[in-house]
Amino acid sequence: MSLLEERKRGLTDPEMAAKIMAEIPDQPLDTQRKMGYYVQPRGKRLTEYEIMTCYTQPTPDWISGGLDWGDWTQKFHGGRSSWGNETTEMLSSDWHEHRDPAGRWHPVYVKAKGEDWRVLQRFMETFSAEGALRTIDPVWRDEILPKHLGALGYSEYGLFNAHSSVLRDCTGDTLRSTFAFAAFDKVDNSQMTQLVRTFITKIMPGYDDSPAIGKKEWTQGAAYKSARETVESMWQDTYDWNEVMFATHMIYDPLFGQLVRREFFQRLSPAYGDSLTPFVLAGMQTYFQTTKAAMADIYHHCLDNDKNYGGFNRRWMHVWMEKWLPSTVAAMAEFMSIYATLPTRDGFTDKASIAASVNRVVEDWIVDYANKIDYKVDQSAMVATILAGLK
Repeated sequence: MSLLEERKRGLTDPEMAAKIMAEIPDQPLDTQRKMGYYVQPRGKRLTEYEIMTCYTQPTPDWISGGLDWGDWTQKFHGGRSSWGNETTEMLSSDWHEHRDPAGRWHPVYVKAKGEDWRVLQRFMETFSAEGALRTIDPVWRDEILPKHLGALGYSEYGLFNAHSSVLRDCTGDTLRSTFAFAAFDKVDNSQMTQLVRTFITKIMPGYDDSPAIGKKEWTQGAAYKSARETVESMWQDTYDWNEVMFATHMIYDPLFGQLVRREFFQRLSPAYGDSLTPFVLAGMQTYFQTTKAAMADIYHHCLDNDKNYGGFNRRWMHVWMEKWLPSTVAAMAEFMSIYATLPTRDGFTDKASIAASVNRVVEDWIVDYANKIDYKVDQSAMVATILAGLK
């Protein structure tokens, strides 16, 4: 009998069929019939964001929250694993617990960016058609924007680069997604600072939109020495990915970044007849608030409240506060010297107005960041240190 005939006989033989049927369980071996059943939703049911983001990165179970087992098939030279717990001092019961409150994943992010740029394009068309450039103070247009908006672009670009090692090393896919979009927002911010000056060049021939002006101010200007050194240290000298993100998004950006973007450019631009810059920076502030909510979920909801390691993680946050806060405050104090170069505007450039501006930034940071981890800050002393930089 041929092998084919033997197999055919086995499949149709009543005795063999009975043996096969006897081995089949009465209940299905797998009762899960939903996509992503292994994902624990943050809400009542899985969102599209969770389905498309959670566990897309292979993670063994020796990284908390991982569902796979075994080891990596590829490693770095010297035997370092593709991902490992040794890349951060913080600990977690589940590195996959984080959820971005905005639910951002690739199509959602790209769609939002497209809408933002279309709105901006319509605004610029109107700005040009109405000749609104004529209302901008020449000192603000020809000196402040090229130097200091240009320098802000390099600060944002430096923060973008600080995310590069983080995206490689972080131990969860929702974390990686959030950090990636935060990085993209930073490089987008940098591009938008250049957009302002390039757009002015389009409607004012001869205007110098070269990024070299802002680069020189960022790399050589005394007003940015501490800011530059802080960003460089986060980017080049820090290897713990949680420390990089905590220093960037929980200390430097909500203090120095908010002082420059919100309290300097957005607050002062109208006083100098500039409606272009605050409109562009409004997009940056939207991205800041989105990232702020995501980082709060990571460092407050997940790591600070971790059922096993919350206290341990909070101690590390305090250590990083002590390390990065002094240089950030120094950066803010040095930035104060720029106010002396501005044409005087009552209610905007006087000392009382500047002090109120600094107080807003510091108070917001204490309420939204320091208090959340019981880190004690003397607001008055901190504000006084910053204002000491006024010329």
